[in-house]
Amino acid sequence: MNLNENRYRLEDSEFTDVGFNEHQMSMLKQSESSTAVKSVNELAQIMKDLSALVIDQGTIVDRIDYNIQNVATSVEEGFKQLQKAERTQKKGGMVMCATVLVILCFIMIVLLILKELFL
Repeated sequence: MNLNENRYRLEDSEFTDVGFNEHQMSMLKQSESSTAVKSVNELAQIMKDLSALVIDQGTIVDRIDYNIQNVATSVEEGFKQLQKAERTQKKGGMVMCATVLVILCFIMIVLLILKELFL
Protein backbone atom coordinates (compact mmCIF):
# COMPACT_ATOMS: atom_id res chain seq x y z
CA MET A 1 0.00 0.00 0.00
CA ASN A 2 2.91 2.33 0.59
CA LEU A 3 3.96 1.97 -2.99
CA ASN A 4 0.55 3.13 -4.18
CA GLU A 5 0.57 6.12 -1.84
CA ASN A 6 4.02 7.19 -3.06
CA ARG A 7 2.88 6.87 -6.64
CA TYR A 8 -0.21 9.04 -5.97
CA ARG A 9 1.90 11.60 -4.16
CA LEU A 10 4.18 11.85 -7.14
CA GLU A 11 1.26 12.31 -9.46
CA ASP A 12 -0.25 15.00 -7.20
CA SER A 13 3.03 16.88 -7.14
CA GLU A 14 3.26 16.63 -10.91
CA PHE A 15 -0.13 18.34 -11.29
CA THR A 16 0.67 21.19 -8.92
CA ASP A 17 3.94 22.02 -10.65
CA VAL A 18 2.65 23.35 -13.97
CA GLY A 19 4.70 26.51 -13.98
CA PHE A 20 2.41 28.72 -11.83
CA ASN A 21 3.46 30.15 -8.48
CA GLU A 22 1.09 30.59 -5.54
CA HIS A 23 0.17 34.16 -6.41
CA GLN A 24 -0.69 33.23 -9.99
CA MET A 25 -2.77 30.28 -8.79
CA SER A 26 -4.73 32.49 -6.37
CA MET A 27 -5.31 35.08 -9.13
CA LEU A 28 -6.51 32.33 -11.45
CA LYS A 29 -8.89 31.02 -8.80
CA GLN A 30 -10.22 34.52 -8.11
CA SER A 31 -10.73 35.11 -11.81
CA GLU A 32 -12.58 31.83 -12.21
CA SER A 33 -14.68 32.45 -9.11
CA SER A 34 -15.61 35.98 -10.26
CA THR A 35 -16.53 34.55 -13.67
CA ALA A 36 -18.70 31.95 -11.97
CA VAL A 37 -20.36 34.62 -9.81
CA LYS A 38 -21.08 36.76 -12.88
CA SER A 39 -22.55 33.75 -14.66
CA VAL A 40 -24.77 32.94 -11.69
CA ASN A 41 -25.91 36.58 -11.48
CA GLU A 42 -26.69 36.60 -15.20
CA LEU A 43 -28.63 33.36 -14.81
CA ALA A 44 -30.57 34.85 -11.88
CA GLN A 45 -31.43 37.91 -13.99
CA ILE A 46 -32.55 35.69 -16.87
CA MET A 47 -34.77 33.74 -14.50
CA LYS A 48 -36.30 36.99 -13.17
CA ASP A 49 -36.98 38.16 -16.72
CA LEU A 50 -38.48 34.80 -17.59
CA SER A 51 -40.68 34.96 -14.51
CA ALA A 52 -41.93 38.41 -15.53
CA LEU A 53 -42.69 37.13 -19.04
CA VAL A 54 -44.62 34.16 -17.66
CA ILE A 55 -46.66 36.46 -15.43
CA ASP A 56 -47.41 38.78 -18.36
CA GLN A 57 -48.45 35.88 -20.55
CA GLY A 58 -50.66 34.54 -17.77
CA THR A 59 -52.37 37.93 -17.56
CA ILE A 60 -52.89 37.96 -21.33
CA VAL A 61 -54.32 34.43 -21.25
CA ASP A 62 -56.68 35.45 -18.43
CA ARG A 63 -57.88 38.43 -20.49
CA ILE A 64 -58.42 36.22 -23.52
CA ASP A 65 -60.40 33.74 -21.41
CA TYR A 66 -62.51 36.58 -19.97
CA ASN A 67 -63.21 37.98 -23.45
CA ILE A 68 -64.15 34.53 -24.76
CA GLN A 69 -66.64 34.14 -21.92
CA ASN A 70 -68.10 37.57 -22.69
CA VAL A 71 -68.40 36.68 -26.37
CA ALA A 72 -70.14 33.41 -25.52
CA THR A 73 -72.63 35.28 -23.33
CA SER A 74 -73.21 37.89 -26.03
CA VAL A 75 -73.74 35.23 -28.68
CA GLU A 76 -76.30 33.44 -26.52
CA GLU A 77 -78.14 36.72 -25.90
CA GLY A 78 -78.03 37.55 -29.61
CA PHE A 79 -79.42 34.11 -30.48
CA LYS A 80 -82.31 34.63 -28.06
CA GLN A 81 -83.06 38.02 -29.61
CA LEU A 82 -83.00 36.52 -33.11
CA GLN A 83 -85.46 33.83 -32.05
CA LYS A 84 -87.72 36.48 -30.54
CA ALA A 85 -87.51 38.60 -33.70
CA GLU A 86 -88.34 35.57 -35.83
CA ARG A 87 -91.41 34.78 -33.74
CA THR A 88 -92.50 38.42 -33.86
CA GLN A 89 -91.99 38.58 -37.58
CA LYS A 90 -94.02 35.43 -38.16
CA LYS A 91 -96.83 36.69 -35.93
CA GLY A 92 -96.67 40.09 -37.59
CA GLY A 93 -97.10 38.51 -41.01
CA MET A 94 -100.13 36.58 -39.87
CA VAL A 95 -101.66 39.66 -38.25
CA MET A 96 -101.04 41.71 -41.37
CA CYS A 97 -102.63 39.05 -43.56
CA ALA A 98 -105.67 38.82 -41.28
CA THR A 99 -106.00 42.62 -41.26
CA VAL A 100 -105.91 42.78 -45.06
CA LEU A 101 -108.54 40.03 -45.29
CA VAL A 102 -110.84 41.82 -42.85
CA ILE A 103 -110.49 45.08 -44.79
CA LEU A 104 -111.19 43.27 -48.08
CA CYS A 105 -114.25 41.61 -46.57
CA PHE A 106 -115.51 44.97 -45.35
CA ILE A 107 -114.95 46.49 -48.81
CA MET A 108 -116.80 43.57 -50.44
CA ILE A 109 -119.75 44.00 -48.11
CA VAL A 110 -119.90 47.72 -48.86
CA LEU A 111 -119.78 46.99 -52.60
CA LEU A 112 -122.55 44.43 -52.28
CA ILE A 113 -124.71 46.89 -50.41
CA LEU A 114 -124.05 49.60 -52.97
CA LYS A 115 -124.84 47.19 -55.80
CA GLU A 116 -128.21 46.31 -54.30
CA LEU A 117 -129.07 49.94 -53.71
CA PHE A 118 -128.25 51.15 -57.19
CA LEU A 119 -129.35 48.21 -59.25
